[in-house]
Amino acid sequence: AAPPTVVIPPDRPAAPPTVVIPPDRPAAPPPTTVIPPERPATQPTPPIIPPTPSASAPPDPFMPPSSGYGQPGSNIPSYIPPAPPISNSQPNRKLIWGLLGGIGCLLIILVAACGFILVALYTTATNEVTSVFSTPAVNEGGGGAVVSGIGGTELLRDDFDNPTTSSLGVRNDSSSSYSFEQGSYVIEVKEPELLVWALIEGNYRDVVIETSYSTPLNAPNLAAGLIFHYQDEDNFYLFSVSNDGYYALELLENNQWITLIDWTQHNAIAAESNRLRVELSGDQITLFVNDRRLEQTRDPTFTRGEVGLAVTSFDEGGAVVRYDEIIVRQR
Repeated sequence: AAPPTVVIPPDRPAAPPTVVIPPDRPAAPPPTTVIPPERPATQPTPPIIPPTPSASAPPDPFMPPSSGYGQPGSNIPSYIPPAPPISNSQPNRKLIWGLLGGIGCLLIILVAACGFILVALYTTATNEVTSVFSTPAVNEGGGGAVVSGIGGTELLRDDFDNPTTSSLGVRNDSSSSYSFEQGSYVIEVKEPELLVWALIEGNYRDVVIETSYSTPLNAPNLAAGLIFHYQDEDNFYLFSVSNDGYYALELLENNQWITLIDWTQHNAIAAESNRLRVELSGDQITLFVNDRRLEQTRDPTFTRGEVGLAVTSFDEGGAVVRYDEIIVRQR
């Protein structure tokens, strides 16, 4: 078709031409618009209505209570479950007899164990008594070790029964006295703060020295002791035990006292009578009172020498000690 004639009035501006789409060309279809289906309106969640409780069954514990049920101010009382029925069944006799049998077995086992312990204690006690006469037995205890059965060859024993066979002498002067009295060797120190001693024959090394002594009742403060590794009057060791419960070990070297073990209190020391022992091995010195080990130390100054009995007075004179014997054994 021919385009139509456009008449433009003179008083108006020219208009743009009209565009005509030819008919043999189909118009472009409009774009397809996909409209989602409408969603249903959100429905409110219906309330959960529990089943109506019956008179014979309690409400389900997993369901919330119905309106007014068990709430404060409600006239409906809370549910109280009925008490369980009392069983009329008979007790289990097999269980009871089983328990009684188990208790009986435990009692039998307990009695057997007690018997075994008694036999073991009796055997141990028998062995300990036998060991006193065979090998030394050492028992660590409060304040030291109890040692019994000390062996070794006796190198010297003097019981002071016969003064003519003893190596110790008799003397009496203004400061001290030495005498044999009824099977004892008695040393008296007449002046205060004085040490006196009596030596026995022999030069000894690596030995055990033992002696027993007693002091009078209510004696002044004094100390009994053993001298060993004696070189001369200015060089020796002194092991002292006082009648007030103390012991000490001192070295006199070039007439100068050196304290190896200071005065130490020990509950093994008795006031009126004690047994002293010194064990010497090289430079090792071990001290005993009444078979109770006191202390051990080392000193290499002297390792051999003579042995003697000693008495020390302190603030007062009149210190008297009665020695019952002196024994020297080879280690």
